[in-house]
Amino acid sequence: MLFANCHNHSTFSDGIWSPEELVGLAVKVGHRALVLTDHDTVRGTYFLARAARKAGLLTLLGCEFGTKGPNGENIHLLGFDFNPDYPPMRELLAYTSSRQTARSHLMFDLGQERGTLPTGITWQDVLDDHPFHDYFCNNQVFVSMKKRGLLQDADYPEFFHTNFTFRDAAVSALVKPRLAPSPDTAEVIDIIKGAGGVPVIAHPHGLLDRAEDFVALGVMGFETIHPDLTPEESVLFDRFCTERHLYKAGGTDHSS
Repeated sequence: MLFANCHNHSTFSDGIWSPEELVGLAVKVGHRALVLTDHDTVRGTYFLARAARKAGLLTLLGCEFGTKGPNGENIHLLGFDFNPDYPPMRELLAYTSSRQTARSHLMFDLGQERGTLPTGITWQDVLDDHPFHDYFCNNQVFVSMKKRGLLQDADYPEFFHTNFTFRDAAVSALVKPRLAPSPDTAEVIDIIKGAGGVPVIAHPHGLLDRAEDFVALGVMGFETIHPDLTPEESVLFDRFCTERHLYKAGGTDHSS
């Protein structure tokens, strides 16, 4: 039995369970601790910490940041146990959450203009339906549309792939140039550490041959358990972290 699940997303980013529901699931499977690592926001942490305290679970503050790696690739960083009020961290969280929200707003407007998203709902309606959120993606839009009877659960795959991915070249060409850039991996590592936290590479599938490079950037650990990792990668990353005295983390991410 594993002690804790340290990679989870809630309805405050792109998860399907509320923070309180995640606590219930953790208790059900016998975990003793739980860390919420929503994408680019810590707004759900208060709700999870309150529920965890009532359930007798330990918890840390966490977040998953989407960053731009040294080679221009997408690198996701988990930040654990940092101070969200550290000024550079506060600025980073505001930047990353607003970046995703701006993307979703653009794609929402474009979907309604193209006729691929239902009308009868405004972007302000989506914001009003989620008063404690600062990160808005397709999930919040879907919840608001479902609430008004405009979509049903079975509509989600088409809703998502048609309106909130860049599979359509025309959509990509219209939206991507208007998006703020992802923050630099090295800069985010420095901010997490400056805020007193621990930066860990999330789901490092295919990155084993570059592990030393990330350590040189200041990474303090790697996920060694994750649905995206092969069994061999899990073993090798576990060994790598042991040999270099790095933190090991793991979780289910979006999986149940």
